[in-house]
Amino acid sequence: MTTKVLQQFDGQLLLKILNTLKDPIWLIEKNGNVLLVNQAAEENFSVGKLIGQNVFKMEKEGLFSPSIARLVIEQKQFISTTQITHNNVQLLVSGDYILDENQEIQYVVTHARQLSQTINQSNELEKVESILQLYKQQIRELILQKNEQDEDFYVGKSKAAQSISVWSQKIADVDTTVLLNGETGVGKTAYAYRIHQRSSRNDKPFIHLDCAAIPESLLESELFGYKKGSFTGANANGKLGLIAAADQGTLFLDEIGEFPLPLQSKLLQFLQNKTYRMIGDNQVQQADVRIIAATNVNLKERVDEGTFRKDLFYRLNILPMKIPPLRERREDIIPLLNFYLKKFNQKYGHQHTLSKNLMDTLYNYSWEGNIRELENLMERLVITSAGPQIDNDDLPSDFPLQQSGQMFLQNVEEMSLPRYLEQIEKSILIKTYNDTNSTWKTATKLGVSQSYVIRRLKKYNLRISGKELIDD
Repeated sequence: MTTKVLQQFDGQLLLKILNTLKDPIWLIEKNGNVLLVNQAAEENFSVGKLIGQNVFKMEKEGLFSPSIARLVIEQKQFISTTQITHNNVQLLVSGDYILDENQEIQYVVTHARQLSQTINQSNELEKVESILQLYKQQIRELILQKNEQDEDFYVGKSKAAQSISVWSQKIADVDTTVLLNGETGVGKTAYAYRIHQRSSRNDKPFIHLDCAAIPESLLESELFGYKKGSFTGANANGKLGLIAAADQGTLFLDEIGEFPLPLQSKLLQFLQNKTYRMIGDNQVQQADVRIIAATNVNLKERVDEGTFRKDLFYRLNILPMKIPPLRERREDIIPLLNFYLKKFNQKYGHQHTLSKNLMDTLYNYSWEGNIRELENLMERLVITSAGPQIDNDDLPSDFPLQQSGQMFLQNVEEMSLPRYLEQIEKSILIKTYNDTNSTWKTATKLGVSQSYVIRRLKKYNLRISGKELIDD
């Protein structure tokens, strides 16, 4: 049995699984066309071949009533009700839906059982729903396995990357809070979305909030919403917050280390009770939201500094997930280069290849910006390179072909060793601060405390002018 769905993933395996079941199973497109049925469904409806027929038309012709698929599509929710067939057989039929990337219904899955088999089983509805969820999970996994090759996200082949992949899959289908730790550009947002995709909430909203990008004065209203007339300049009709928008789904709080201290108690209350109050409203609201948070700073140090609540940290840190920087999993660099080369060749209609010299150069590069820096560089090279093969000569003029340590050696004979080491440290501090514009981020990037960085700035008479660190 071949259909266009079976061509998209391993349909033969799925069909074998479904044919082991004695209850009729249907997979139906949003337009009502039957894409897949098991043997039990064909045996229950002796009306010829079911594949390709339209359930809306079958309902009008009196073959069954009502159409469960139609009810699911109209109400966009799980449906379980009695259905009567053309030969007066009563079935208990349950249906649920699978969404596409635009959050629109793409497929409906239905499961049927003769009502006489369930009449004496008080928990049968719960069992039917559990079975249906299992079918949805199986279909989702098969689709994910097919689509992973085409996603704008690469897990990696290194031991560290594989370990993260296994861990993310293990924690995906629970509702416990996850805290992602890693440098800027390692793919925290991609991992958060991957966890959401593999969870039972995958057909519900995934809302991304960058806590560092929104001013403190606006963050509360953005997250929790407000009632109309709450403050001057507010929308006259009020506004639902992102928590309400993420109900039944996942809320990803990026850069949680920048979350304002005055609002942390309100966030903690929501994490503990799933309840919150909109600005200007005394009524308690409730939302079923799974929280995934991410940070590139050391939250324990923030707790010690008094800028982050200890109880909030422990509430967020139930399922921690450390994503190592690219320089600590170099086995992933070459596959990543090939992945993004293929992606941007397809995007811009090119057929570039990478020379061995360039591959060696990029393999040994430090990648301080991690995967994001690698992706951006590959897009630039694909666009700007003239020849079919991209080489070192095609790299941007400011790309460091030598390691910083080698460049420092040029003047080593002109000063004592302590003075020489101070100059190296001073240069590294200036460069790192000017890249990050933050003493916190400078400390995190260099693996030291913020107080250490501040002491060194004073020692070397370095001062902040505008957004740059300069040498007095």
